[in-house]
Amino acid sequence: MRYHAVLGGEEQVVEVTPHGSGYRVSIGGRALEVDAVHLQGSALSLIAGTRSVRCDIEPKGEGRLLVLVNENVHELELLDERRLRLRRAAGKFSLEGPQRVDAPMPGKIARVLVKVGDEVAEGQGLVVVEAMKMENELKSPKAGKVTELRAVEGAAVESGAKLAVVT
Repeated sequence: MRYHAVLGGEEQVVEVTPHGSGYRVSIGGRALEVDAVHLQGSALSLIAGTRSVRCDIEPKGEGRLLVLVNENVHELELLDERRLRLRRAAGKFSLEGPQRVDAPMPGKIARVLVKVGDEVAEGQGLVVVEAMKMENELKSPKAGKVTELRAVEGAAVESGAKLAVVT
């Protein structure tokens, strides 16, 4: 599996492949051989080289995790290739003029989080689209006002359909 991990605001490419009785984990070009054993709940016992650590993982939704390693808590976000494309489609626009928020793929509107006339912050959730049994929150590309909203809860949408406009 290939992921894009965001740790401390820095994005790294992470590749995990089965290797022997464990895994080969490559992070930013540096490879580690890792043995992993699932413990109770969402805890793991990891052995990398001669180092053994316990990791407790708390999912926060949308690929975000809190990972406790020894006494340190790390905030981590994992984006597979699909989630990375969705993120880039949902919020990477020019900040000038009206900005459209379009459906990145066919799906169904699960929730509408704003209404016409609402003031929104950059990165604030506008619409949640369900596609392939995953919910994807589409965010405002800029701070502004919602001037158009075509998303209707429960409605099916096609890829590229205009869902909202922020000015």
